[in-house]
Formats: sequence, structure tokens, C-alpha cells
Amino acid sequence: MRSLWMKLLVYGGLIGTIPVIIVGLFAYFQSTNHAEQRVANEKMELMRQVKANIEQVLTTVHHSLNNTIESPTMAEAIRKPLLGNDFQLYRNLRRELSRLQSFDTKVEETIVLNNEQNWIVTNQGISRLDAHPDEDRYISFFELPNNTTWLLLETESFEEAIIRRHCPYTISLVKKLPTRLSDKYGLAFANIPMCSIKEMILSDEISDELMILDEKNQIIVHSDEEVVGKSFVDLGFSEPAWTNEAAGQTTVDLDNESYALTYTTSNLNGWKYVSLTSMNELMSESRSIGWFTFYMVLSMIVLTTFVVWVYSRKLYSPVRKLVAAIHQKGTGDEKKQKRTEFQVIEDQLHDLFSSKKMLEQELTVHTKQSLMLFLMRVYQGRSSTTDSQERLRLYGLDKRINGWGIMSLFVIHLEHPRHEEDQEERELRAFALRNIIDDTVPEENRLPAVWIDDLLVVVVGLDEYTAITDAEAAVYHWSENIKAYMQEYMQTLVSIGISEPFKAFSNSNIAFAQGTEALTHRFKFNENVIIYYRSIQAREKVAVYHHPSQTEEELLLAIRLADREKAEELFEIWLNAVMDKGHTVGEVHVSFMHLISRMLRFYHESGWTRSDHMHLSEATLYQECLHLRSQDKIKDWFSERLLYPLLAMFKEISESQFQDLSQKMINYIKANDDTAITLEQCAADLHYNANYLSSVFKKGTGMTFSDYVADHRLKEAKKWLHDTDIPIKQIAERLGYKNSQNFIRSFKKSTGMTPGQYRQEKGME
Repeated sequence: MRSLWMKLLVYGGLIGTIPVIIVGLFAYFQSTNHAEQRVANEKMELMRQVKANIEQVLTTVHHSLNNTIESPTMAEAIRKPLLGNDFQLYRNLRRELSRLQSFDTKVEETIVLNNEQNWIVTNQGISRLDAHPDEDRYISFFELPNNTTWLLLETESFEEAIIRRHCPYTISLVKKLPTRLSDKYGLAFANIPMCSIKEMILSDEISDELMILDEKNQIIVHSDEEVVGKSFVDLGFSEPAWTNEAAGQTTVDLDNESYALTYTTSNLNGWKYVSLTSMNELMSESRSIGWFTFYMVLSMIVLTTFVVWVYSRKLYSPVRKLVAAIHQKGTGDEKKQKRTEFQVIEDQLHDLFSSKKMLEQELTVHTKQSLMLFLMRVYQGRSSTTDSQERLRLYGLDKRINGWGIMSLFVIHLEHPRHEEDQEERELRAFALRNIIDDTVPEENRLPAVWIDDLLVVVVGLDEYTAITDAEAAVYHWSENIKAYMQEYMQTLVSIGISEPFKAFSNSNIAFAQGTEALTHRFKFNENVIIYYRSIQAREKVAVYHHPSQTEEELLLAIRLADREKAEELFEIWLNAVMDKGHTVGEVHVSFMHLISRMLRFYHESGWTRSDHMHLSEATLYQECLHLRSQDKIKDWFSERLLYPLLAMFKEISESQFQDLSQKMINYIKANDDTAITLEQCAADLHYNANYLSSVFKKGTGMTFSDYVADHRLKEAKKWLHDTDIPIKQIAERLGYKNSQNFIRSFKKSTGMTPGQYRQEKGME
């Protein structure tokens, strides 16, 4: 006895623990590999995005400068000395150069000089080249090996500032002129502050150290302006193993710590866009996954062992008791005692269930519920032909059906009254409908009616000698009487879908589908209608669907203009066009879905979020519309759920636009200054469109959203630094910065000093 329990325990333990260990190891390796690969892909995608953003600007500058130097104005100006009588030419040249300086190009200074004609044109105006303080510096650029070159220039190396804003370095696109002559005597400069490029690659949401290297691996863009101009190795990193690939990943070391270096090389100018991330940071997720997997596997092994031990005892206990009971009944002779427990039980069960099939047939024959279930399965196509014939014979219906030469199937739907009805009233109407069918159609000409969901289904038949015309007349007579009696005695409307005539009972499922489909067309008619499947098929074969697009556009325009009278008139026209009897149900539903989608798009694009107009989701509206079954209900639903709310909404929009919205955004910033606030998050929380909020805030405060957030954080930081002894790292966390270094950089950029220096200076005061 005990050996069986031991086998259950051992086998259960092995089966339970070994898969857990295997799955745990597999999950760990797969998860860590996926995590590391995902992080690596994210870093590479980050570099590609940064490169794409910057190269878009550089390409725009390159093309714009090319267009300028190739213009007729430049071609004429480069050949003249630009004296007093050339003033109009100079103005045209200055106008074309100023077009290069835009938000898209980031260019803040354009310079053109002509060594042969001895003049130089800058943002400050025109002067003679030999009188310019930086003449020698500009002349040296003629020695550049290429006609087009990107250079990193130090602003202080020029006596006359090459840019107006405070930025120590400038990235300059230098082109030699004229472009079509080998003898170059002119230069064109498009100067972009390095700070503008730096702002494009820095973000509080990015913890990586990002930089841009030129083709000589010299740093030209970095968050720390003091390292700009140095080589990558000068930062203390080991020499990277650059590959010939356009993009890649490698590792470098700094102070005995490894960093993952992700880079991508530009095809435009050979620059490398580099991201540095600590390997400890990259591996932290893998270590977390490893420990989590270990504890989970260990817990599962302990739990599995305990469960196997408990349940093996419980599983074996009934077996032991059952065998003991069998022996007590005198079946435990010497031969059987030597057999296993399951063999003894098997012998007993064989005797008990030998007559199972006969008992099942005797219990189910002539039961009403079994008959209803069988008919439901037949109509739904879930019963085979052989099983149907056997069941019909058992229920005594085979002779009746075999005597029918032609059959039809009725699908009857009780139309719900406009007032709310209780369960008792619904059951009464259903009972009355069954009785009316029994009284209207003779028993020999029908099968019992069955409910499938909320549809009552009944098959009627006539003998094989009945003519087709007589059969159709009988079907029409029965269906009309059912409809009329329900309306007369129960004041209840019914709709009836009638299938095409069929001869074999095995085709009942097809007839049920036809009757159901015919019934779905009732919403195009008035309630209390009889629909023949043959009639809708004939229409669908010849009808050509034309969606009323023009009327729909006029309707949407009237809604936007809040013209209620015009909108109601156009909706009536649109609905009549869509509900044309020649259109299929699918075509009508497509029109409904299209109009709902257009109306919802109007609502979302308006930026209006008041919930007292429209509060259901798009999916909910679609579902509600698809369950409507009459023209009046469809018209009322569209008016109440969409048309009138939209008209009211656009009317309110036209009356009130920008009331106290800017103040709400300011209050939001002050209430959430301990998180990384974004315009998109503010828009989501306030339920407005982000672009709409940006415009409103700019008009209300004169500042952009991001500038106001930065200014607010700076004021709070100064206050805490001056009035408290809170550590700088804690201040950074309170202001929503992900790390203190980002806070220090931002503070220094705005004030010219670090937070520590500011606190020390204010403390001395």
C-alpha cells in the first residue's frame, strides 16, 4: 500500500520541480538577453535619433547656403567691390544672407568675404577686408583642403565676435567662392552656436553622457563646454575600438570602471555621435532579473514539494479506503488480493458501467429539455446528419418530417416596448407567443418552437404533394396570423424572418442562418414586419451602394457652425439616403460607423473636454449603434448621443475659449514641481490638446511652457539654497531631476555658477 504513495510522491516531486528549474533557467537567460539587447537597441536608436535631428539641421544649412551662393545676387556681388553705388546690390545680398538665419537652421551669423575685391559682409554690416581686425584669420581659411568644410571655431579667438549669444564655440560651415572657378577668392560662412547643437542632444529624461566627435575624434559638442576641442582620450577614457561600420557598440574604461560606448557615424561630414553608459547601469536590470528568477524558482520548488506531499497523501487515501471497502464486501479472494489496487477497482467499475448506454437512452427519451437542446444544436449546425436521424427517431419526429416535401423556418423576434418591462412581463409575452404559434400552425405542420438567445425558432412543413404556390400561401398565412394575433391580444409587435424553402431537415442550420439574416434587415423598415430571405437576396444582387458623402460633409459643417436647424434637416436627408431599401445591412452599418467616426474626430480635434456632453468611448458608441433595430430608434439615438451634444459643444466653444486656462496650467506646474513635468502630461491631465495648450499658454504668459517650468524650478532652487541647508542632491530630487548632475548643469547654465557656489556666495552676504 505504501509503495504506491511513495511512487506518487517521487514522481510528483520530479515532475513538479524539474520543469520549474528548466523554465526558470530558460526564463533567466532569455530575459537577461532580451533586456541587454533591448537596452543596446534603445541606445543605438537614441544615437540615430540624435544624429537624424542634428543632420536635418546641418543638411538644411548646407542646402540653404548652396542656394544662396548660387543665386544671381551672389554671382553679381562676388565680382564687384560693393562701393556706394552698389548699395542696392549690397541690400539684396544682405537680405538673402539673413534668410539663412532661422529657427530651422539654427544659424545666427552669416559672413561673406571677397579677398580680391577687399570687402567683408557680416551681421554688423559691410567693411573693407584689409581694415577688419580678423583679416589674417579669415585669409587663413583659404588654405583649407576642401571647398566645403565644417569647422569648430572658438568664439574668443576672433576679435570681432562671430556670434551674438553667449557661447564659447561655434560650428561653422565654410565654402570657398566662386564655386564654379578653380581660383577661389571668396569665402562664405554659416555659423551655428555650439550651444544650439548641445541643446538638441541634452534632455533631463536621458541619463547617458552624449557628445559629438569630428572626423579626428575631437569633441565638438559636449554638455561640459570645458572639454570641447579636446580629443576623446583626453577625457581619461581608454582608446575605443572604432570599427569601419557606420554604427556600432564597444566598451571603454575610465578609473577602473567600464562604460558602454554606442556610436553612429554621419555620412554627411564624418562626425561621430557617441553615447556613454555605465556598465553597472546596463547590468542592473539583468542582476535584478537573476535574483528575482532565483527566488521565484526556489519558492516554486518548496511550494511544489509541499503540494505534492500533501496531495499525494490525499490522492492515495481514497484509493486505500476504496480497496478496503471492496474487500469488506467479500470480493477479496486470494487471487484478487495479489492484484494491484487499480486492477481491483477496475473490475468493480466495469460491472457498474456495463449498462451505461442503455440507461442514458432510457433517461433522455421523451424529455422536453433534451428535445429543445437537440433542435437548438441542429439549427446552430452542431449536430451531424447521422445523429440527427437517430435523435428524430427517438423523439418520434422522423415520420412527421419524412412526410414533408417542403419546409420553411421562422425566426421570430419580440420587439421590446418603449416602456421598461419587468421579468414577469417578458415571460408572459414569450409564453403567449408560443401558444399563438401552437394555435396558428397545426401540430402536424410544425416542430416544437425553441428559444435561441432572444429569438423564437420554429420549422413548418407541408406534405410532398403540396404545390409551391400553395406552400408559399400557407407560410404567408401563418406568419401574418402570428403577427396579427400578437398585436391584437398582447399589444406586442413581432418581426419575423422567413428562410427560403428547403426539403432536407439537415439544411435547417442554413435556413436558420437565412432567417436570422433576413431579420437583421428589420431596422430598415417599420417595426412589426415580415421579411423573406429571398426578397432581400434579390435586392442585394442588383443594388449599387452610393454613400451620401456630400450630404455628410454638409452635415458636419452645420455641426461645426452650431446650426441646429440645418443640421437636423441634413441628418434627415442623410438617414433617408442610407436607409434606402436597396442597401445591404453591411453597407448601412458601414455608413453608420463612418459618420460616428467623423463626429468623434470632430469632438477630439476640438480640444474640448467637458464630460457633460459626450462621455462614452468610441467602442461603446459603435456597440450601441449596432444593436438598434428600427429607424425611429436610430434617429433618436444619433440625435441624443451625438448630434445634439456636438451642437451644444461647438456653441460653447464659440462663446468661451481661453478663460483661466493659463492660470490652470501655472497652478498645475506649481503643484507638480517635484516631477518631470512635460507639456504632453499637462495636456493629458487637463484633458486638452497639447498644441492648443502651448498656444494658449504662450499668449497668456509670454513664455513657452518649458521656459516657464525651468524659470519656476530655478526660483525654487535659489530659495532652498539660500534659506535652507538641504543637500543639493535632495533639492534636485524635489525639483524632479533624475540625477543631481543634470540639476547642476541646468543651474550653472542659468546663473553662471554651480549650486554650491551660489549657496556659498549667498551665505557670505
